[in-house]
Amino acid sequence: MPPTSPMTDVPLVSVIIPMHGRSHFIEAALRSVIAQTHPRVETILVDDNGEGSANQLATHEQVAPFLGPSIRYSANPANVGVSATRNRGVELARGEYVTFLDDDDLYYEHKVAHQLQHMLDHKLDISICSFDRFDTDGETQPPSAIQPPLTCAQDVLFGDPSPHAPTIMIERAFFQRIGGFNEALAYREDLMLVTRALIHGAAIGSIPQPLFHYRVHAGFQLSKKRFACDEIDRIYAIIDEEEAELRRQLSPAERKRLLSVRRYKQLEVLFKNGCRISFPLLADTVKHALKTGDRKRLLRGISKYVRAALGRNKHTTP
Repeated sequence: MPPTSPMTDVPLVSVIIPMHGRSHFIEAALRSVIAQTHPRVETILVDDNGEGSANQLATHEQVAPFLGPSIRYSANPANVGVSATRNRGVELARGEYVTFLDDDDLYYEHKVAHQLQHMLDHKLDISICSFDRFDTDGETQPPSAIQPPLTCAQDVLFGDPSPHAPTIMIERAFFQRIGGFNEALAYREDLMLVTRALIHGAAIGSIPQPLFHYRVHAGFQLSKKRFACDEIDRIYAIIDEEEAELRRQLSPAERKRLLSVRRYKQLEVLFKNGCRISFPLLADTVKHALKTGDRKRLLRGISKYVRAALGRNKHTTP
């Protein structure tokens, strides 16, 4: 048998980049992948603008000069959403490991190498890294988002992690085994992937060092996505279903606490999206705040309810 090439012993890592409506950012994102110090990286560009649309043509024009054996492009016939687009990228990938990059974010040059070594050293199914934020002018916005440990149900449900898709590196076979991203979600789909992985017994490790730049657009953050009021109810129903198995690992007191925390987060999302807030939802928030002594949460909940009731928010929710 011929000797094995040293390069073939180095794992291939696939970087999945979903693209939608931001063609002016994609070249910088792509160059940050090309600059990676890891010697075996392939890039899968999946265009979700809709084949033949102006945005799809503009995006293809931006990436065409870079295409080749290690940088491949595929366009969805129609817009299917970020979760389905990432899943499509993984289907096209050849790497043993996959990671993700949004089309407006930037990797540090050692991102792939550092995260892969973390996975290999600790025999992980998933590695989750920290990140820095920067604005549209390229200025870093402190502080860095440092990932907490994610080793048990309590860490995921109470630890306030930020496992945005670009923070995640995962074995491709494991990703496919657990079903990938929930295609019904375009909000918290990344956290739900980690939740499902933990339910399937994944070994998950966190890296406290920031490994990429997450772009914060003026007046917009992922946590402030706009949704219709009935869409918020649907999202929380899906999240409730995804988390069901993890909740069984909690004590009765922890499950009660989680319910209160979830209700407050739902109140926040309703308020940010211009929906009216029901009195029962406010009552749950107030009860939790009084029991825990969280005066700040109590005042915020009441303030948001009153402002919504006075007409700041135009829509209603049951």
